[in-house]
Amino acid sequence: MKIIQEFIEKGLIKKDDSIDSSQILSVLKKARRSIKSAKLIIEDDQENSYQLAYEAMLLAGRALVFSFGFRPRAAGSHKIVVDFSKKVLGKEIATLVFKFNKMRKIRHYLIYGTGLYISEVDSRNALSSAIKFLKHVIRFIKDKNCEKN
Repeated sequence: MKIIQEFIEKGLIKKDDSIDSSQILSVLKKARRSIKSAKLIIEDDQENSYQLAYEAMLLAGRALVFSFGFRPRAAGSHKIVVDFSKKVLGKEIATLVFKFNKMRKIRHYLIYGTGLYISEVDSRNALSSAIKFLKHVIRFIKDKNCEKN
């Protein structure tokens, strides 16, 4: 795939022959658990709920990269996963990937900055985006695997 070649040439992803379907499923299960946890705490802890929603999107994006047999390099891996998702999933979910990238930046600020407030509405929107993104990634991986067989 031409899109993947661009990431390889830039050193953003590396082939990893040890990745198998059980690892991909495990990462997707972790994403589901993050969503479940985000739902549980959303009324009492919007900031952590938001971060868990972002984590779910990141894990889904990593599963997407893994499904091609690659792993993102460690430095800048969050941005690499967002960019990979954008290129591979295409225009169909461009808005969701835009939200994923926005959430990445906000989560970065929550970790390293100060003074940012996350409302319950922000958290609920993040959670909704994470659920949609995870569903889309799962569908994409299933369809991709069906094409192989």
